[in-house]
Amino acid sequence: MSVHRTRRWGAALFAATVTAGLLGGASAQAVTGAQPVPDGTYRFSAKVTFGDLRACSGALVDKNWVVTTKSCLAEGSAPVAAGPPSRPTTVLVGRADLTGTAGHQRSVAAVAPHPDRNVALVRLAAPVTDVPPVALASTPPSAAETLKVTGYGRTATEWVPDRLHQGSFTVQDVDATSVGLLGASAGATLCKGDAGGPAFRDGSAELVAVVSTSWQKGCLAETETRDGATATRVDDLGWWIRWQTTDVHLFGVTNQLMPDATVQRRLVAHAVDSATGGLQTRTAAALLPFAPKSMATLNADTILLTNGAGELHRVDVANTVTLTYTITKIASADWAFDELVYDGHGSLYGILSGSLRRFTVTSAKPAAADFTAPTTISSGFGLQTLASPGPGRILGTTSAGPLISYKINGANSWSRSDLHQTGWDRPRELVSPGGGLYLTINPTDGLKRYRDANPFDGRGDDITLIGEEPVSGVWFRHQLLSARPWTGVVSVFGTGPEGRLSHTTVDPVTGAKQKVVAAAPLGFTPKAMATLNADTLLVTSTGGQLHRVDVTGTDPLTFTTTKLADTGWTQDRLAYDGNGSLFGINAGSALRRYTVTKPKPAYADITNAKAITGNFTLTSLAAPGPGRILGTTSTGKLLAYVIDAAGVWTVAELAATGWGDTTSLFSPGGGLYYKRFDSGLVVAHLDASPFDGSGADIKIHLPDARNNTGWDPILSARPYDAWPDGRRW
Repeated sequence: MSVHRTRRWGAALFAATVTAGLLGGASAQAVTGAQPVPDGTYRFSAKVTFGDLRACSGALVDKNWVVTTKSCLAEGSAPVAAGPPSRPTTVLVGRADLTGTAGHQRSVAAVAPHPDRNVALVRLAAPVTDVPPVALASTPPSAAETLKVTGYGRTATEWVPDRLHQGSFTVQDVDATSVGLLGASAGATLCKGDAGGPAFRDGSAELVAVVSTSWQKGCLAETETRDGATATRVDDLGWWIRWQTTDVHLFGVTNQLMPDATVQRRLVAHAVDSATGGLQTRTAAALLPFAPKSMATLNADTILLTNGAGELHRVDVANTVTLTYTITKIASADWAFDELVYDGHGSLYGILSGSLRRFTVTSAKPAAADFTAPTTISSGFGLQTLASPGPGRILGTTSAGPLISYKINGANSWSRSDLHQTGWDRPRELVSPGGGLYLTINPTDGLKRYRDANPFDGRGDDITLIGEEPVSGVWFRHQLLSARPWTGVVSVFGTGPEGRLSHTTVDPVTGAKQKVVAAAPLGFTPKAMATLNADTLLVTSTGGQLHRVDVTGTDPLTFTTTKLADTGWTQDRLAYDGNGSLFGINAGSALRRYTVTKPKPAYADITNAKAITGNFTLTSLAAPGPGRILGTTSTGKLLAYVIDAAGVWTVAELAATGWGDTTSLFSPGGGLYYKRFDSGLVVAHLDASPFDGSGADIKIHLPDARNNTGWDPILSARPYDAWPDGRRW
């Protein structure tokens, strides 16, 4: 029997038996005819559990992402959709012995299925930072090559092994999308639960493929005599994987002058790693049918292009692997903007002859009627580049050299801050996905990356160059460039008098949420809580103790607790600003500030206790940004405080009424405020300009409040302090 025939028939057999076996009660099962994997070896190997339906294997390819098979995440014959998984899904990474405690367990926040192959990436709810991801192979597999495979599937003697297994397999043949495998040693085969397992070159640890189908010869309770398996190639999916896993997505338009003096214009996409500057580019084969003038990216697959005739076109990206797209003309006139940018929160800005206009975009795939509330802000915006670093903000440069930040409030209402006076006349394009990351390009300097430590403070002395890439030919031909906006996933921890910890992730765009409740209690009665980062909480008790809670898994939610102080922590409310400052309010109105010097602080790492003079009679407390707190009063006010290093503060009344029924208030930053009512309902609000001292632009963000009931009385959001880890993809 040829391996080709094995591949053709094996798919149906493997899929059917996996489903039947797991519905009968089996869980994960492993590579048989192979050896158990020693602890600490092949730590990138992962176990993926899809609800109570099935378990598979996978591999960590990025601190936030695991690759597995698409069929592992399927509901019957329905296609696997991008977005949250259809069932609660967990991933275990870095644990060879399933009875041990090594590695990390994470819930899955999102699924990215490949459009054409049996491959999917799953995004973890929190990053795994201490397990090195497996590298992607840079060369294709070849016949007779030996690959190592690891998996958690069934063996010849165990239905549910408690250890990762490994085996060596010989490549039988290779086609454009798959690899035929045969055990390199007697009895080596692949069983239920091994689907998605990595097939890699052992010496260099390069991922070549993921296991897809198998005849399962030699597996427990199987009688099949045919041998062999197939794996889906990923060695040539580097662009797709990088597009999914990198944090910065750029779309652009290139011009190329042809020998016959015509100009060819094409859409391009860039995947950029903001930390390393790693860059991969994909260019569309199709030519754009018009000469674009300005460009804005709304989301992952929607771009707006204008032209000199004043037309507005919507570009819908159908496939980022091949960069294919369709174009729809939305408007025939009045859109001849020189610059265009979208802020990620509903506002589209355009500049024509120095006049700035703003539109509200009400759909992810807008038609003409979805561009509402057109407003002329003012004239005098003579910018040669235009970016948006966040809601209600634009950023630009002029030929004179300054870098200018604007906060836009409305018609004839805006403020300007010159972040730098000189040195910014060279960029031909300036873009920002948000989070204080600015990118510039020009033909002589290539791509530069800058980090603004506090992008809304109106100052530029904390803007630093974080990387500069060599000049590449791709930048010479760029006419336009636009960044896909970041919108951070909101990660919220909660608890109540019963001491049961919960973790909820909220999509701030759709309102969709996933909540997990820990089985074990905290072991004390909590009073107040602050979230420092993805896996560290500070919680006070009714007895005045301070505890550090270290989250060890998010689905199921597991944790350990460490008592940091026995007495003296009587705060009713706590909030952490994401920048080293912990704020607490005692019974009454006493506000204190502490400096937290480590991500996992011991008591000695919580220093500089300072009493802030004043009367802080707040019924709730949140920290919307560095050195800032937000609170409500029993009379219904919403108050915003700015507290400097010396403890001197100013207060702004954002609302005079309407907030008196708030029982808990939390904010990850970015102008998002979440208000909890006594009924357990939470409603999101968006402050378009969160640091302007005005509440006139605070709006209910999700009026339908979908899935927003059942919230715990004590709530705390992880700060947007570590972009891009908190971004939404």
